[in-house]
Amino acid sequence: MIRYITNFIILTSLLLVGCTAPSPSSTSNYQSVEILHTQETVEVRTAFGEVLEVFDAPNLSITEQRARSAAVKVRSLLQGGHGSGTYMIAYGRRVVVTAAHVVRNESVMAIDGRDGETVVGQVVFMDADIDIAVLVVPEMETRTAMRYRPQHRYDDRLVGTDITYTGFPSHHDLLTIRGYVSAVEKGHIVTNMFGWFGSSGSGVFDQRGRYLGCVSGIDIGTFGGGTRIPLESIVWVAPVSMIDHKMLEVRILTSTVPQTLNAFPGARAPRRGGLGD
Repeated sequence: MIRYITNFIILTSLLLVGCTAPSPSSTSNYQSVEILHTQETVEVRTAFGEVLEVFDAPNLSITEQRARSAAVKVRSLLQGGHGSGTYMIAYGRRVVVTAAHVVRNESVMAIDGRDGETVVGQVVFMDADIDIAVLVVPEMETRTAMRYRPQHRYDDRLVGTDITYTGFPSHHDLLTIRGYVSAVEKGHIVTNMFGWFGSSGSGVFDQRGRYLGCVSGIDIGTFGGGTRIPLESIVWVAPVSMIDHKMLEVRILTSTVPQTLNAFPGARAPRRGGLGD
């Protein structure tokens, strides 16, 4: 699912991103760690040699690796279509964070992991104005939850920040996208990166692993004769800094375990291909 944003923003700069190894800021979650690179893996080790994590794509940063391991498809059980989301640990509970317009007015959604895994997510928080929703989910076997670390900054100091998301645009399966923050305006973070149907709800992170928000929509340009053209390289991100985190915490901690798949016969068949919303 993805929304079109009616505001037209002109960008004059081009995106030039090339990251072949984790930057020093990518490892800020650890103290006294060592990053070991081989041609096939990246290992994160403590000063005592303990292996904390092993990643199998050394051309991606640690944040990008984690985002790929946490990305899920958020699928409607009633209205069809899909968006994307991120599997996280927030306030001690397992959750999926996505866009509110992906959830719409549904109370439960199918959450697709890998290798055919599907669980049911219970909607416990939704801010339609900001366009962020949170679902409580059971533990997933094929996904690794990221720690929920919201970026509370929402001002021009974000401009120029390198960002990344992993989602499921269109018929594609697990795309990792890079970009940067271009502006902060009109209740959104405006970025230069790629977005399309199905990528709505994808978690957007800086290279320190802080969660800026989720993909909310793409821009539309109006040209001669009133022709409206989607500008898929101008992506709007719903800022997590603007939601009520006290309410979010209460909603998560007082939620019940989601129902099992047996109550939703159509949930077990993850869709392949086709456009999201």
